[in-house]
Amino acid sequence: MPRKRDIEAAIAAYNRSDPKSLRLPADAVRLLAIMFPTDTVYRRSVRSLGLEGFTQYSLAHLLKDLVDTGFLSKEPGRRGALTTYHLHLPPVRR
Repeated sequence: MPRKRDIEAAIAAYNRSDPKSLRLPADAVRLLAIMFPTDTVYRRSVRSLGLEGFTQYSLAHLLKDLVDTGFLSKEPGRRGALTTYHLHLPPVRR
């Protein structure tokens, strides 16, 4: 699981980097490892992540936090098309 180790290291470095910045929880590592086991693009239904043990509420907050911190970028879907997420390791600073 080298990708999971890369994700863990990137989130740990991010959490240590600035004490005033948003801290990401351990569930962020689990979510990213599930979404991006080998690729850097996620095109499945976000609802399917509920089957992995994430509640709709926690999932919405984690995804927003990961976008806000630069670990994810998001291309909103149109009617009939899924939202696409892209993984950025290290995160894209804004």
